[in-house]
Amino acid sequence: MPDKKTIKKHFFSLILVAVFLSPAHAWSALHEVTFFPDSAYVQEVAKITLHAEDKDLRKAIIILPGQADPDSLTVNVRQDSKMRIEDMAWRQIVRQDDARIAILRTQLDKLKDERKSLQSAIRALDTQVQFWQLQTKAKVKTVADAHNMSAAIGKNVKKSYQDKLIQEGELEKLDKKIKEAQDEFDRAAGKKETAWEITIFLSGSKNVETTLSYTYSLSECGWHPLYRLEAHPQNKKISFTWEAEIWQSTGQDWKNVNINLATLKPPRVTHPGELTPWIIKPRSFFRSEAVRKKAMKAEAADEREGDVGAPAAAPPAPKEIRQSTYSLWQLGKKNIPAGAKQKVKIQEESWPSEFAYLTRPSQNHQVFVRASVNLTEQKEIPSGSCSFVMDGAILGKREFALFGKEAIVFFGVDPLITVKAQLLSKKSGEKTFLQGKHTYTWDWQIDVQNSRTSPVRVIVEEPTPQPRDERISVTFTHNPEPAEKTFSSLIWNLDIPGGQKKSIFTSVKIEAPQDMVLDLGWRQ
Repeated sequence: MPDKKTIKKHFFSLILVAVFLSPAHAWSALHEVTFFPDSAYVQEVAKITLHAEDKDLRKAIIILPGQADPDSLTVNVRQDSKMRIEDMAWRQIVRQDDARIAILRTQLDKLKDERKSLQSAIRALDTQVQFWQLQTKAKVKTVADAHNMSAAIGKNVKKSYQDKLIQEGELEKLDKKIKEAQDEFDRAAGKKETAWEITIFLSGSKNVETTLSYTYSLSECGWHPLYRLEAHPQNKKISFTWEAEIWQSTGQDWKNVNINLATLKPPRVTHPGELTPWIIKPRSFFRSEAVRKKAMKAEAADEREGDVGAPAAAPPAPKEIRQSTYSLWQLGKKNIPAGAKQKVKIQEESWPSEFAYLTRPSQNHQVFVRASVNLTEQKEIPSGSCSFVMDGAILGKREFALFGKEAIVFFGVDPLITVKAQLLSKKSGEKTFLQGKHTYTWDWQIDVQNSRTSPVRVIVEEPTPQPRDERISVTFTHNPEPAEKTFSSLIWNLDIPGGQKKSIFTSVKIEAPQDMVLDLGWRQ
């Protein structure tokens, strides 16, 4: 009987023979892959064996992964070839295991066999325990025999239970290994057992082989960005790191492949919808709310069609290429294993930033670290998970994106800068009888304390009362005056030395007709 090593050797020989004798092609290679957030665009080059279909046509067969979209397939022959593609057809077939999936399947089957052996051993130990427990009913002639029987039962039951507990512990570990192996197998196999067989009909030559390049869209793969922003207020900069987490579940490892990352998926709509007419008419009440929403949704639906262009060639180092609707990062040649997620560093920069502290006393007493970023060139950084770091401490994670040259970034609360707002007085009443006016007056004091040893700039923002009637008048008194006044807010820029405090005094007076019932909003 042949040994395991010989069997394994023959097994892999059969796999290689099956691959090279398959009608698909003599060899194929992934040339380039462009990852989008939830898909990929793949370019392959293959040397195809041709078969005679009739006297004028040759037939070639290529195999695409089950996750491929055959409608997106584009095939090209070499430019110097006289061949011309006349037609294409495709069908779904059961996918055969490749070498890696076969190995994973063998490992999984072996673990399951070990599990069966352990379960059998545990059942045998249960039977032993039951046997010795039944011996308690056996009749003995003397006290000495009873003592010996009791000792034997106790000894053997104890040993059986101990062995059972050990085996159950091993079974628990084995179940965990089986789950991990099953997950790895599912990821590598793409959770599909099918593939696409593409038949290509060519004319113009009677060659027995040719070289084709073809591209197609692929699902169940993609990438998402991971960012890190670390604040350095003393150096007036932010350290920015951008990594990409890439994955693919085709069931085959991609080796030495040109990898591109697209920041956004190109829009698939090729033409605008019809201009919606602005119609004013009496309101109809017979339609239910559900019917109305359904009709609005149907009217606003966009037609999705079109295709993406072929990816550009990738240089060996990460480089940003601006497309018309998205940016393309060329990462060079990479190995992307099936199933596993892989991190690739895209960019690492130092951003000049001006740091200040922002507080809104009317909302709460917190003071936030605020960094104003002003870059020399446009950035196109898609939304992704970002870790925010301050003074070496991780503050947390939240979404981050940047499109343009400027950004405002917050790095949590600084406990050494405090703010306190107190209401000094609140008055209401009416003026003379002839004037017939209501009056309301508020006086506040806002204290900002800098407990740091170095000077800081604190930005204080407060809301401005917004009258919604021309008969309502609002007047303000401030000390100091705000640096900026808008329709909705008042803004102070306070430069506070280390260990000192500054205060803002503000008074608001509202007048309205006596017969007008006012809604004073949240600040009663």
